[in-house]
Amino acid sequence: MVLLFQILFLVFVLFALLTVTRRKRDGLLGPKGMWFWIVFWLAAAVVVMLPNSTQVIAGYLGIGRGADLVLYVSLTVIFFLLFKLHVKIEAVSRDITRVVRQAALDEVKH
Repeated sequence: MVLLFQILFLVFVLFALLTVTRRKRDGLLGPKGMWFWIVFWLAAAVVVMLPNSTQVIAGYLGIGRGADLVLYVSLTVIFFLLFKLHVKIEAVSRDITRVVRQAALDEVKH
């Protein structure tokens, strides 16, 4: 039996997939990012539509419950994305420092 939540979540996933493809088309998302998010949203849809599938996978991995598997994977993905974001912010900060420093030196010379 399909629950209201499952229907609403599928609508949300479709909206998310459309957003991903629009971002790719507009050049705001690279190919790797696009595929990451497509796989992520399709996996989320599978988990919501077939909740027992997480229990089966968890059993193969030696994890007690499917909900625990979802939690572990979610936390891992969140921390990975936070790490990537931190690295990107540090790079932007270095670039800004370099540009401002060069602009200050150019201003002093003139």
